[in-house]
Amino acid sequence: MEGHTQRPHEGQTWRGWVRHQLWLPPIVGVVVGGVLGVLLVQPTFFLGRLLTGAAWQATATEARSTLSAVLGIALTSLSIILSLSMLVVQNAAGQYSPRLLRMYLHSAGVRVVIPVFVGTSVFCLVAAHEFGFISEVERAPRPALALAMVLLVLCEGSLIYSVFQTFQLMRVENLVRRVREDTLGTARTLERFRANDLPEPPPARPRSAAARVLRVRHPGFITAIDAPAILDVATARKLVVHVERAIGEPVTRDEDVGWFEAEAVASSPPPEIADEALVLRAIQLDRWRDDDRDLALGVRQLVDVAIKALSPGINDPYTAVEAVDQLTFLLCELSRMKLGPRVLADASGTPRVFLHGPSLRDLLVLATDQILRYGVEEPAVVLRLLRLTAAVGQRLHEAEDRRAARERLHAILAVSEKTPSGASGQSLLRRHAEALEQALDGGPWPPLPAIGF
Repeated sequence: MEGHTQRPHEGQTWRGWVRHQLWLPPIVGVVVGGVLGVLLVQPTFFLGRLLTGAAWQATATEARSTLSAVLGIALTSLSIILSLSMLVVQNAAGQYSPRLLRMYLHSAGVRVVIPVFVGTSVFCLVAAHEFGFISEVERAPRPALALAMVLLVLCEGSLIYSVFQTFQLMRVENLVRRVREDTLGTARTLERFRANDLPEPPPARPRSAAARVLRVRHPGFITAIDAPAILDVATARKLVVHVERAIGEPVTRDEDVGWFEAEAVASSPPPEIADEALVLRAIQLDRWRDDDRDLALGVRQLVDVAIKALSPGINDPYTAVEAVDQLTFLLCELSRMKLGPRVLADASGTPRVFLHGPSLRDLLVLATDQILRYGVEEPAVVLRLLRLTAAVGQRLHEAEDRRAARERLHAILAVSEKTPSGASGQSLLRRHAEALEQALDGGPWPPLPAIGF
């Protein structure tokens, strides 16, 4: 077995940190714009000779006037982008789900477009200020004006790109598809982390009286668990560590999130308080859930879209159907991946770290339970939930998992039959559920009835 030192880092990376610092791109734009404004107003001899062919001929007064005009255009365009974005974000939060706001925060409009406008504005301000110290009145090549025109073209191109992207994100089909793709990306990352886990993990042993409790020092949501770091501590200190909270769960101050104890050998020293601090350092908390490591969050976002569409104030069953379809695609892809609890062993093969995680059965319940509760009176939604459950059940390999999918199929049908809907709709759902159950036994996959289109 390969040494655990070759495992990838599972905590927050510098890329993840940069991705979540929304202030960083505008600050970069400010710095770049300011530096260019200072360098190009009175360039060095070499830089001036290099840019003379692209420089505009103008006096210092004309240059300041041109820069002021470019600044006005940039600020006007930026106000248009921000106004349009705020309307779209407000509409998405009210009609679909507030959890989708993270998609807009990490979109190109925030990461690229706004820094371009900020950099252009700062460049124009700094350059106009620098031109105020030039007393010459003759016309001369001004490289700063050429760059100002280039930045103006970039700003207008960014404006058009942002508008088109915003219009695309207004379509619910694109929104739910993006959520599914982002969630699949998270699942693939988590699967890479499992490459060196035990393929057949042993069951977690019960907590003994000698075990020390892991208590977090601050409240928050678990956003990442650096399993290799915990394994290094457990291997060096001869410990067995059990983390009983999954990524995405909220924890309160001093809450019990797991336990650890020395391995069952007489020569092992008892666990110390310092060991607890080392293990807790690998459990990262934040103020809110994050989709970098939280697989269930993507499922929750799609469920929220469906529930919101089924609310009396919106009453849009087809949007709920779109969300359930994406949940079907997502869970069928997840059925091919390793999910559930993890067990990590040291170089000798001794299991040392036990981590809790949602299984596919857990995600199936999460994907269907609340949607069924709020959409039970809509046959098209119940029909899609039945097909989701059967499609996932077809792809399960363990007999226990397939039995759980079959039981979920029966539960969905039983709940729908308790509603006061028409007999014809109930009869159709019952026949389709029977056909889906036959498909679970190896029969053909039934076609979608007319009410499902």
